[in-house]
Amino acid sequence: MAENGDNLTTRTLLTHSLASWKFFMPLGALPLLWAMIKLPAGGLQILFILNAAYIAFGCWRLWLDEGYFRVIGQDNLAECGKMLAFVWQRERLSTLTLTEREQGARRQLHLTLKATMLAWMLWLLALVISI
Repeated sequence: MAENGDNLTTRTLLTHSLASWKFFMPLGALPLLWAMIKLPAGGLQILFILNAAYIAFGCWRLWLDEGYFRVIGQDNLAECGKMLAFVWQRERLSTLTLTEREQGARRQLHLTLKATMLAWMLWLLALVISI
Protein backbone atom coordinates (compact mmCIF):
# COMPACT_ATOMS: atom_id res chain seq x y z
CA MET A 1 0.00 0.00 0.00
CA ALA A 2 2.74 2.44 0.87
CA GLU A 3 5.59 1.18 -1.28
CA ASN A 4 6.48 4.70 -2.45
CA GLY A 5 7.79 5.69 0.99
CA ASP A 6 4.75 7.77 1.88
CA ASN A 7 3.98 5.54 4.87
CA LEU A 8 3.36 8.37 7.33
CA THR A 9 0.68 9.91 5.12
CA THR A 10 -0.93 6.52 4.49
CA ARG A 11 -1.05 5.78 8.21
CA THR A 12 -2.44 9.25 8.98
CA LEU A 13 -5.20 8.84 6.41
CA LEU A 14 -5.97 5.33 7.65
CA THR A 15 -6.14 6.57 11.24
CA HIS A 16 -8.59 9.28 10.27
CA SER A 17 -10.70 6.72 8.37
CA LEU A 18 -10.71 4.38 11.35
CA ALA A 19 -12.04 7.25 13.47
CA SER A 20 -15.31 6.89 11.56
CA TRP A 21 -16.36 4.37 14.23
CA LYS A 22 -17.75 7.46 15.99
CA PHE A 23 -20.35 7.74 13.24
CA PHE A 24 -21.04 4.03 12.79
CA MET A 25 -22.02 3.57 16.44
CA PRO A 26 -24.99 6.00 16.49
CA LEU A 27 -25.96 5.04 12.93
CA GLY A 28 -26.15 1.41 14.03
CA ALA A 29 -27.99 2.29 17.25
CA LEU A 30 -30.93 4.03 15.57
CA PRO A 31 -32.28 0.93 13.78
CA LEU A 32 -31.66 -1.12 16.92
CA LEU A 33 -33.66 1.27 19.09
CA TRP A 34 -36.51 1.25 16.59
CA ALA A 35 -36.46 -2.56 16.48
CA MET A 36 -36.47 -2.82 20.28
CA ILE A 37 -39.43 -0.44 20.59
CA LYS A 38 -41.58 -1.19 17.55
CA LEU A 39 -40.94 -4.78 16.50
CA PRO A 40 -42.57 -7.69 18.24
CA ALA A 41 -40.19 -10.25 19.69
CA GLY A 42 -39.19 -12.62 16.94
CA GLY A 43 -36.79 -13.37 14.16
CA LEU A 44 -36.60 -9.90 12.66
CA GLN A 45 -35.89 -8.30 16.02
CA ILE A 46 -33.16 -10.88 16.66
CA LEU A 47 -31.65 -10.05 13.26
CA PHE A 48 -31.54 -6.35 14.20
CA ILE A 49 -29.96 -7.18 17.56
CA LEU A 50 -27.30 -9.45 16.07
CA ASN A 51 -26.43 -6.91 13.41
CA ALA A 52 -26.19 -4.15 16.02
CA ALA A 53 -23.94 -6.38 18.13
CA TYR A 54 -21.64 -6.86 15.14
CA ILE A 55 -21.60 -3.10 14.52
CA ALA A 56 -20.66 -2.51 18.18
CA PHE A 57 -17.89 -5.11 17.90
CA GLY A 58 -16.67 -3.51 14.67
CA CYS A 59 -16.64 -0.06 16.28
CA TRP A 60 -14.62 -1.41 19.19
CA ARG A 61 -12.12 -2.95 16.77
CA LEU A 62 -11.88 0.29 14.76
CA TRP A 63 -11.34 2.23 17.98
CA LEU A 64 -8.54 -0.14 18.97
CA ASP A 65 -6.91 -0.03 15.53
CA GLU A 66 -7.13 3.76 15.46
CA GLY A 67 -5.19 3.89 18.71
CA TYR A 68 -2.70 1.25 17.59
CA PHE A 69 -1.88 3.08 14.36
CA ARG A 70 -1.14 6.22 16.33
CA VAL A 71 1.58 4.27 18.14
CA ILE A 72 2.83 1.62 15.71
CA GLY A 73 5.41 2.64 13.14
CA GLN A 74 8.06 0.92 11.05
CA ASP A 75 10.67 1.74 13.70
CA ASN A 76 8.84 0.00 16.56
CA LEU A 77 6.85 -2.63 14.63
CA ALA A 78 8.65 -5.66 16.10
CA GLU A 79 8.35 -4.43 19.68
CA CYS A 80 4.66 -3.52 19.29
CA GLY A 81 4.02 -6.88 17.61
CA LYS A 82 5.49 -8.73 20.59
CA MET A 83 3.40 -6.70 23.02
CA LEU A 84 0.18 -7.24 21.03
CA ALA A 85 0.93 -10.97 20.82
CA PHE A 86 1.37 -11.03 24.59
CA VAL A 87 -1.78 -8.99 25.32
CA TRP A 88 -4.07 -10.91 22.94
CA GLN A 89 -2.33 -14.30 23.31
CA ARG A 90 -2.01 -14.73 19.54
CA GLU A 91 1.50 -15.46 18.30
CA ARG A 92 0.60 -14.38 14.74
CA LEU A 93 0.36 -10.75 15.90
CA SER A 94 4.11 -10.65 16.50
CA THR A 95 4.93 -11.40 12.85
CA LEU A 96 2.50 -9.14 10.95
CA THR A 97 3.99 -6.49 8.70
CA LEU A 98 2.72 -2.92 8.77
CA THR A 99 1.05 -3.47 5.41
CA GLU A 100 -0.77 -6.57 6.75
CA ARG A 101 -1.92 -4.61 9.78
CA GLU A 102 -3.21 -1.82 7.51
CA GLN A 103 -5.03 -4.34 5.31
CA GLY A 104 -6.69 -5.92 8.34
CA ALA A 105 -7.80 -2.54 9.65
CA ARG A 106 -9.22 -1.57 6.25
CA ARG A 107 -11.04 -4.92 6.05
CA GLN A 108 -12.61 -4.29 9.47
CA LEU A 109 -13.58 -0.76 8.41
CA HIS A 110 -15.33 -2.11 5.30
CA LEU A 111 -17.11 -4.88 7.23
CA THR A 112 -18.39 -2.43 9.83
CA LEU A 113 -19.55 -0.05 7.10
CA LYS A 114 -21.40 -2.90 5.37
CA ALA A 115 -23.04 -3.98 8.63
CA THR A 116 -24.18 -0.39 9.23
CA MET A 117 -25.58 -0.18 5.72
CA LEU A 118 -27.36 -3.50 6.26
CA ALA A 119 -28.95 -2.16 9.44
CA TRP A 120 -30.32 0.83 7.57
CA MET A 121 -31.53 -1.26 4.63
CA LEU A 122 -33.33 -3.64 7.01
CA TRP A 123 -34.80 -0.69 8.87
CA LEU A 124 -36.08 0.98 5.70
CA LEU A 125 -37.44 -2.32 4.43
CA ALA A 126 -39.21 -2.96 7.73
CA LEU A 127 -40.65 0.56 7.68
CA VAL A 128 -41.96 0.11 4.13
CA ILE A 129 -43.47 -3.28 4.91
CA SER A 130 -45.16 -2.00 8.09
CA ILE A 131 -46.81 0.95 6.36
